[in-house]
Amino acid sequence: MKKELQRILLISVFLIIGCVIGYFLAIYQIHQFNDPAYIALLTHKNMTVPQPIGIVPFTILFGLLFSGIPTGLIFFSHISRNWFTVLAPKIIIAFITFPIYTLAGAISSIPFIIYNAYHLIKDRK
Repeated sequence: MKKELQRILLISVFLIIGCVIGYFLAIYQIHQFNDPAYIALLTHKNMTVPQPIGIVPFTILFGLLFSGIPTGLIFFSHISRNWFTVLAPKIIIAFITFPIYTLAGAISSIPFIIYNAYHLIKDRK
């Protein structure tokens, strides 16, 4: 399989898994905020009772966040391949900057899929 197709499939699988998990978490959140005992606990602790986000936005947000993990790792591996250091500093920097690359991957996962699909179609012609 080509590298671009592997990347598209990997990010798409993580996107679908994230959307499924986000859907179930959204349902759980809606049921939790319908429970009077939970609302009473929050008001007893002087905490505000937030409104539930909703099923569709929560599903999309969690799917994008989950698909940002492989996209961020692809970005980091591309950047770290150009470094001329040994493996240990790369691993330490990867653990420190993992949230940054995940956030960058979550923002750019859909454009990255489109970019790889473009290169896959361009190479076919």
